[in-house]
Amino acid sequence: MFVSIVVPTHSLDNFQNLIDTVDSLLNQTHKEMEIIVVVDGNQELYERLVKVYDVQANIKTVGISENVGVSAARNAGIRAAKGDAIAFIDDDAVAETRWLENVVATHDKFDAVAVAGKILPVWVSGKPDYFPEELYWLVGVTEKGFAREEITEIRNAYAPNMSFKREVFEKIGLLNERLGFARRGTSYVQGSEAEFALRVRAELGRGVIYNPEAIVYHKIPPSKGKVGMILKRSFYQGYSKALLRSISSASQPIATERAYLRDLLLKYIPQRMGKVFRGSDSIAELKKVSILVASVCAVGLGFIFEIVKLMLTPKRGLEEQ
Repeated sequence: MFVSIVVPTHSLDNFQNLIDTVDSLLNQTHKEMEIIVVVDGNQELYERLVKVYDVQANIKTVGISENVGVSAARNAGIRAAKGDAIAFIDDDAVAETRWLENVVATHDKFDAVAVAGKILPVWVSGKPDYFPEELYWLVGVTEKGFAREEITEIRNAYAPNMSFKREVFEKIGLLNERLGFARRGTSYVQGSEAEFALRVRAELGRGVIYNPEAIVYHKIPPSKGKVGMILKRSFYQGYSKALLRSISSASQPIATERAYLRDLLLKYIPQRMGKVFRGSDSIAELKKVSILVASVCAVGLGFIFEIVKLMLTPKRGLEEQ
């Protein structure tokens, strides 16, 4: 299987991380691939990458003249792709050498239209002692309780480690460009992966196959671990889920989130509270419980905020977000 790997990027500050990403792709055991680096609105970065990779026949650099956001950048990569499957990785992630081999094997063995893998964190300056594993989804990492440690079907993948057969895009269209992180317009609005996976399920009757052996390592800078950023991202998660509920035709578009919230309230938070009272590291556990509770509240606030906006302006479409 020939695979196109799309890597969206936009900042010169992340240049070395991007080089690490591409190097990890060039070192994959599965060699039938092309790498498509999509530069979102940064001409200087585009020109620099063209110089670096001009001699690499299997690397294509696509430039977008203005900043359009990560979902639109991924769509530009999809349009440029020639692969039988199109995979995605972030510009601050590194793929384990057998990542693509495992992705392709999962597509082939299960005739999967979509494949997801595990995303492990690399804390650039050390993991904050208050950051609980249950909130790893806030930084694009596979969280505690995400899925069983076996090949299984899930609702949606996370963008740093997902793959789709080409036919999926041909049949149901591209990613929703109003969802997904962007410097302008949607800002921290999220949910493009979930919305797309719901469309895949609705129109093709197939889910995403998760293989925990398809591993990507995601670098987490100190800025993403700060309490203020955790709460900001939590708020926009809630906001985005309310928006997703309003635009999706699926019968239970946020059922996965509800189930996870139930697990947090009835399982994970009580487990951590138990450690607070009987564990030797009670202070660290208390910090994690506090962040968990604060995050749940921020998600709820964001959800309510968007619901109220939708009620006040019932005809407001996604294009007005």
